Amino acid sequence: QVGLRSHRHHKTRRDPANAGPGPGPAAAMATQKPKVQRTYSDPDLPELLPLPVRPSSSYEPRPKVKEHPQFTHEAVEALGRKIGLDVEEHPDFRWLIRDCLLALRDENYMVRVRDQDVEYVYKYSDKARANHPVVDAHRKMAEMLLSVQENLKMKRLDPQYRVKHLVYLAIMGEKDVRGVCNEKLVEEVMDLLDVNPLDEPYLVPRIKVAIEDAYFRMKEIGGANITIDNCIDIESFIINLELDRVGFLKKISPSGLLYCVENQTQLADIISTGSHDVFCYSAAVETHSTGKRQDMPLVFFEQVVCAECEVKAADIRDQDDMENYCYDCFKATHARGKRQRHCVSLPYRTFCAQFPECEASYICFETGEVLSTKAVARMRKSAARQNFTLFGLRKAAYSKKLFANNLDRLMNILQNHIDRQYPLSPWFIFYDKALAPYWYNFQMHERKTADPNNLIKPPKPGAKDGDEEDEDEEGNDEQFLSNAAGAGNLRDTHAARYASQGAVFDVPPPVHVKFALPMR
Repeated sequence: QVGLRSHRHHKTRRDPANAGPGPGPAAAMATQKPKVQRTYSDPDLPELLPLPVRPSSSYEPRPKVKEHPQFTHEAVEALGRKIGLDVEEHPDFRWLIRDCLLALRDENYMVRVRDQDVEYVYKYSDKARANHPVVDAHRKMAEMLLSVQENLKMKRLDPQYRVKHLVYLAIMGEKDVRGVCNEKLVEEVMDLLDVNPLDEPYLVPRIKVAIEDAYFRMKEIGGANITIDNCIDIESFIINLELDRVGFLKKISPSGLLYCVENQTQLADIISTGSHDVFCYSAAVETHSTGKRQDMPLVFFEQVVCAECEVKAADIRDQDDMENYCYDCFKATHARGKRQRHCVSLPYRTFCAQFPECEASYICFETGEVLSTKAVARMRKSAARQNFTLFGLRKAAYSKKLFANNLDRLMNILQNHIDRQYPLSPWFIFYDKALAPYWYNFQMHERKTADPNNLIKPPKPGAKDGDEEDEDEEGNDEQFLSNAAGAGNLRDTHAARYASQGAVFDVPPPVHVKFALPMR
């Protein structure tokens, strides 16, 4: 076969030397037909078919438009009354009436309206009947939907439920935590929880972190297990907000103690979630036993008083004599003698900086963090942190050599932790849809583009027109936020002045009156 192919090939080849007279290249080009290119814009071609009829491809035709059955307005209204739905009052449930009509149509029944009543006529025998099981099933469905809608309407009156709903819509379907939280969501949550960013800017980080924690919890347990009711623990969220208010009050208190706003002489034990004031037990029972305050939850908190001076909050607990002392009194009473060897610990419970739900057990001197056992186990996995110095906070079996010698360092760490805990800066980092960072000011409602390489330093505050008092308060706030040498005092800021209305800080010492005996 190869030989035959080559023979035929040589036979058909034309030898240019022995070529006789014949048509040249010009003649061949003249006799060749021009190549026709079919284009839609060629005017010589016939008109194309109209677009609705033209096939979408050469293999599959375009699907035809489905014609939906139509029903008369009287039939829709009459059947709506039959199943207990008013079309004008409940327009969202119009689909249920149409679904019932389609189900009757599939059963070969038609709806006939006669004297404001409904009859169901069989298509082939024209027999009418007054009842039908399809209509009964749709009536039960309508009753259930109406009850659910009424319950949902009552739930939406609750601010806590609306917070859950907003958080649920924010976290579901999101693939990156940076796209979960934005300034609009935070402002809506603050409005529902009675948080004013002008008066309480230190609560904004708690709200932002709580929303982001809900996203991480959704990723941990799976989106299929998340509902509106369990997407966020709103009760714990509100309690943490009130405890943050208490912590800020203790921070601005000169003595570190809070006294009841009612009698102004007893230590406060309770903060109200409605008025955000602190009360003692007796005053809380008296003021919250009647009226609308009965529905306001109360949050308990702990205060420890120095046993020596009785005017300052205790910082240290002596485990040997079972007494609490402030820092100055402890230094004065344990400077010499056997008390130098007393075991000490913290007088109150502390919680982990990385896992706030866990109680802290250790304090790291290098990083200045208060850590739980879970956080320490994670930290030990890093080779660079295995040699960090840790001191226990829960156990009290530490001698002077191990714990009390480092008391100054321990107090400095705890004080720095308190100073960083409640920031007053109104600038917060958010991310747009392209995951580009930007700063947002909740007080000025101002937005500025952020440097991706510097997300720690917020922009400088701009000038704002106002009266002299507002300018003085803004000046104090700017001085405090500048972190410069000689910056303003925390107690002079607007947030501190607003928070101080809910507590009493200073109580005058008791006056001792001596009565002289009458002279005889």
